[in-house]
Amino acid sequence: MEVPLFIKVAQFATALSIFSAIIVCLVNFVMTGRSGRVWLFLTGALAAEFLVVFRDIVDIWVGVGPFAAVFAKFDYMSLAFTFLFAIAAHQFISYKQDELLRAFGASQTAKRILESSLGAMGDRFEVIGPDLRIIYSNVASGGLSHSKDSPGPGGTEGPSVSEQLVLATFKSGLLSRGEEVFVDGDGTKRVLDIVVSPVISGDGQVLACVRVARDITDIKQMQDAIKNSNVRLEENVRERTVQLENALEQLGRTHEQLLQSEKLAALGKIAAGLTHNIANPLSVLGPKLKLFGDYFWHVDNIFRKYQALHDLDDPDAIKQQLELIAQESREGRGIDYYLRKLNRFVVPCVKEVHKIEKIVQDLVDYSRIQKPEVEPVQINEQLKLVTSLLDYEFRSSNIRLETRYYDGLPEVECYAAEVNQVITNLLINSIEAVSEKRKQDPDFEPVIKITTQGDDSVVKISIEDNGVGVETGDSTKIFDPFFTTKPVGGGVGLGLSVSAGIIEKHGGSIKLSSKPGEYSRFVITLPPELS
Repeated sequence: MEVPLFIKVAQFATALSIFSAIIVCLVNFVMTGRSGRVWLFLTGALAAEFLVVFRDIVDIWVGVGPFAAVFAKFDYMSLAFTFLFAIAAHQFISYKQDELLRAFGASQTAKRILESSLGAMGDRFEVIGPDLRIIYSNVASGGLSHSKDSPGPGGTEGPSVSEQLVLATFKSGLLSRGEEVFVDGDGTKRVLDIVVSPVISGDGQVLACVRVARDITDIKQMQDAIKNSNVRLEENVRERTVQLENALEQLGRTHEQLLQSEKLAALGKIAAGLTHNIANPLSVLGPKLKLFGDYFWHVDNIFRKYQALHDLDDPDAIKQQLELIAQESREGRGIDYYLRKLNRFVVPCVKEVHKIEKIVQDLVDYSRIQKPEVEPVQINEQLKLVTSLLDYEFRSSNIRLETRYYDGLPEVECYAAEVNQVITNLLINSIEAVSEKRKQDPDFEPVIKITTQGDDSVVKISIEDNGVGVETGDSTKIFDPFFTTKPVGGGVGLGLSVSAGIIEKHGGSIKLSSKPGEYSRFVITLPPELS
């Protein structure tokens, strides 16, 4: 390990001091024979050497000892003590010298470790003095700068951002940061992230600046790639959004077609009942209208006879015609008779026409042809409407319909035609379930129960039958599209699926509870307000 210069100076001063003291003491002893105050001054000289070692400087006290010894008087005993003390001082100084050498070696090792660490950094590290010259730079700086004497990186385009940051930090004493474009030796453009921080003394003066430059070219390229990727992703998202919107629109049209299909299927189920309900009044109206035509012909004939009297001028002829009319009236073939007959036929005919009118109106209300929109309705009234349309189905199958409607139900905001379709689907399912069970047991008495209940927050509709029920394994799939337990040709399995979709669209739910061979119960829950 190389000995520092200040240690060498201290060693030389110590040796010179001791040697000078010995020579001066010998000269004074030969010339004067006096020892006097030599001990005091020699001790002072040796003490000065300690100060040299402890303060790590070369002081003027190095020469005090030999200078003071010239004026001293000494004897042989003093000289002996001086030699012994000088030897002890030399040993003590040598011990301190070893400590200083070890401390200096440790500092040199730490310095080399720091330099190695800075050299291994991937970032450019520089210390810049107040004169803007680089005091220190790590290995990386050489690859990024054409000159270590210039604070700005070589090859930059335009004004040096780096130099501006250094000047700003020296001026303000604050950290500065910026980016600079750098062109390396092979012409590749790179981007540096530059941070300049001040080195401040105790009195607040900026002694130097530390500049760290990091190559962020790869990061910038990654950011650009991510930005371009985001742009492409946004374009893809827009394209996919358009495709999804088109698919959603197509799905909506398909859903509407399914609704119409199921509505037509439901209407087909009740068509026989409607035909019968309309045929009955028509069967009454047909014969009565025929008689009505006959009676009206007689009335018209009588009026014609009265009208013919105006064309007769002969009083005898007029009298004869009046007697003929009076004779017909006495025989029960007069106008009074036919008018009474017509009146008796008109009243029942009007009644039958009203029946047909009600059937048609119920059908219009059921399908809501004129109001395909959200409206507040009374669920109890909708149930009565649907059951009236299915009245023939109930009567022809000898099904006992039991209803228990809660009078305090609030109105429900809904698409009435769609809710009617759900009720129809469930009632037709119940009719088919009890009809299937009657095939198995001719003595079976089918019953369908309809119950409503609720309050201001919810309305519930329960439709229960004592038919064949639903198998346990099928109850979880009963609302799946195209699932059916009916034989081929008995249905496509969309009725309950569409019904569940309608109820869910209204913010409600539909649930099934069933026991095979005993009963099935569907419970519909609807909120009064459609969100």
